[in-house]
Amino acid sequence: MTDTDTAGHPGPSPTGQAPSSLVAELRELATSAPAHAAASCWDHLRRTGSADDRDLLAALFAQGAPPRLNGDYEGLIVGKLFGIPEAALLNPVITVRPGWVGKGFDAATETGYNRLDRLAYSALRVAVPRHRGWRRSPEGVYHGFRFRYRVEPSVLPPFRPVVAVTYTDPALGAPAGGLVPMDRIRDEIVELVPGVCLGRASMASRAGEVKAIGYFALRAVNR
Repeated sequence: MTDTDTAGHPGPSPTGQAPSSLVAELRELATSAPAHAAASCWDHLRRTGSADDRDLLAALFAQGAPPRLNGDYEGLIVGKLFGIPEAALLNPVITVRPGWVGKGFDAATETGYNRLDRLAYSALRVAVPRHRGWRRSPEGVYHGFRFRYRVEPSVLPPFRPVVAVTYTDPALGAPAGGLVPMDRIRDEIVELVPGVCLGRASMASRAGEVKAIGYFALRAVNR
């Protein structure tokens, strides 16, 4: 996939509907049955990820709007990573055990963190030894790779407003460069229905070229 793939012609969703019709139907359902709509949307994203349909994911992403994020969110890696040499190595691992379990957001400070299980935390402590600021929650989830977030236009098509997540503030503990170049990674998040978001991760090359590298989903935890 390239950064122009959103201009392609996606196939139908797992239900056979066009992406715009699917999202519109789920949003209509959310007005009377929000929990049902959120569960159905999550299931659609899971099935689309299983099919690794990047064109459909791009089309669904284009239907989203910037969410208001606060608190912890469960995460789901949707489909395979792509566009980076490490994808061939990482995808088999992610399929067996993703390790990444979501994100957390603090609306008051517009900062947040990634949520990881113990295995991922242990691996990243070795891969990124200069990273600072790890925390362990009472539930045993590790918080790290802190970020700032704000609403701004997407850096890739369709260039609509998104919640942009960046890892460039050294005050939050993420070192520049290294095996995991977090300073060149950017996450963009949109809401499809209340409580369920679709995210797109991108990476900038050292020359400044930005490419999408994967998709993920988020849903609110215990709310």
